[in-house]
Amino acid sequence: MRPKTNRQGRHGARAASLLHLLAILAFGAATLAAKPGPQRSSAEIKKVLANGPHAGECEACHVAHGQEGELPELHALVGPDDNSLCDRCHTTAWSGGSYPGPLVYSRSSHGSSGGSIWPGPTPPTRTEPGAAGKCLNCHDPHGESDGLGAIPHLGLAREESLCLACHDGSPAQTDIQSEFLRPYRHPTGSLSGVHTGPAESLPTEFGAAPLNRRHAECEDCHNPHLAYHDPAGPPQDSDLSKRNLGVTRLRVINGGPGAPPMFTFVSAADTLSPALAEYELCFKCHSSWTSQPTGQTDLALVLNPSNPSYHPVEAPGRNSNIRLGAFTAGWSPLSTTRCGSCHGSDAGATEGPHGSNHRYILKQPYTASSAERTMLSDESCFACHVYDVYANASSPSVTRENSRFNEPGVDKGHAKHVDEERVPCYACHTTHGSTTLPHLLVTGRSPGIQSITVTATGGTCAPTCHGSESYTVNYAR
Repeated sequence: MRPKTNRQGRHGARAASLLHLLAILAFGAATLAAKPGPQRSSAEIKKVLANGPHAGECEACHVAHGQEGELPELHALVGPDDNSLCDRCHTTAWSGGSYPGPLVYSRSSHGSSGGSIWPGPTPPTRTEPGAAGKCLNCHDPHGESDGLGAIPHLGLAREESLCLACHDGSPAQTDIQSEFLRPYRHPTGSLSGVHTGPAESLPTEFGAAPLNRRHAECEDCHNPHLAYHDPAGPPQDSDLSKRNLGVTRLRVINGGPGAPPMFTFVSAADTLSPALAEYELCFKCHSSWTSQPTGQTDLALVLNPSNPSYHPVEAPGRNSNIRLGAFTAGWSPLSTTRCGSCHGSDAGATEGPHGSNHRYILKQPYTASSAERTMLSDESCFACHVYDVYANASSPSVTRENSRFNEPGVDKGHAKHVDEERVPCYACHTTHGSTTLPHLLVTGRSPGIQSITVTATGGTCAPTCHGSESYTVNYAR
């Protein structure tokens, strides 16, 4: 007598095996369609996976056997092959330092743009429907490796190579790669392996000492999971661009004139607290919060609004009486400015200080020398300050009078010094700010000013090029 069998159990096992086979077939067919070219073996995947954050977690994404009565997902996945699968585990916003959660990511440029698709060729471009905005455009859940070993953060490529695969003009509209080929640039492509990730928070991680950790990788300034275009164009004032949201920055606490400032480190997750200013981002490297290279200016020190003079980065300038006619269109005595107003691409095709043909990554040329020369109207100073007011002695007197240090108050003011005497702005003025003198004046340069006394109606100046002279100004300071 044959023993009774559990027909339902046998049928369930067969169904599970069939589902498993279908899953394997679907995995192979879909993989070949989505990623043409040589495929990695299971042994190769395990080898790369063993060095990454998903090591030993195959079951988190894949099922070995299907459930009875259910068709498997592609690649034998436990859910649809889209970002919702990643979000099953990545449930805590900012836990990795830069991922703000699915809703915020979906509003970012990478999450919402139909052109946000990995272009290839290594690994090959994604071609499946709905590829735009997928996490898989930048990350391989199994991990990728190169000549240096496993690529951090499951990236498809290492550091700037990942970003520049798209930001070379196609499919992204911005061609940042060309900017990094210019002679003056942030050292994004010059260093590798120094940046440890978006959670860097210590001064030593940005400093020149005790170990030189100076670096500027893309994610030091940009969060690819959150950044998006400024709806009304780049900020005219000191506000942080939306392209820089979601990265760490420094809130500065200023003391008196010339006093070293104090800082509060602000995490990338803080995207709302004021001031959300661009300079807070720049101060991570360009301030005394970290150890700067010898000779580099502590910008937080000289831009302190308590100083006698400063460019209006952290606050409007001290000289609210300057006539509007002294400024180019869009600027006034009450304006604030961004670092990016002066520093950035000289080609004007992209925003941000990626690279320039001009020293100091300036948008327009500027020569840091007091040697006699003829200044030109396209130089950096005249992006905000009217050339005909400050550097053209032949301009109408009504134009030149917009500078207080011009005729009729003085015999030879700004325009005649710069134009006729060929004295550049640098001879008498410092750029970012002064901890001791008003009007961005500076002493000790040659040619330049030996000493100066300033009053509300004029002053006394002792330059290197002629004897001491007293002067009055066109209107009160």
